[in-house]
Amino acid sequence: MAKGRNFTFPTPDKAKLKDHSVFCTSDRIIALYNQAHGTDRKRMTDTIKSWFAHEAQSNGWAGGHFLPEIQTGHNAGCVLFTPPNEVNVNVKVTKHTLILKAEDPDA
Repeated sequence: MAKGRNFTFPTPDKAKLKDHSVFCTSDRIIALYNQAHGTDRKRMTDTIKSWFAHEAQSNGWAGGHFLPEIQTGHNAGCVLFTPPNEVNVNVKVTKHTLILKAEDPDA
């Protein structure tokens, strides 16, 4: 296998939260697989897709969806979805009313 660029597996903390998802091309997925396994695969396979889905989950992604390229139908890559944001809530009950107030993370 030819020595090339060192790829880092994408993580949700590097994604812009407003995007809620990012796209990883099939070329990058194959390069990540080859780097992790010391192989020189050229095409997307079910083995690579399964490995990538497992790695995505291990790296904190909420999930992913592989997409076909419109013209060829070949795998174009995978959309990775960021996990839902956590919201800290203060709960205050006054008589019969429940009041929920989100905490300000910058406070």
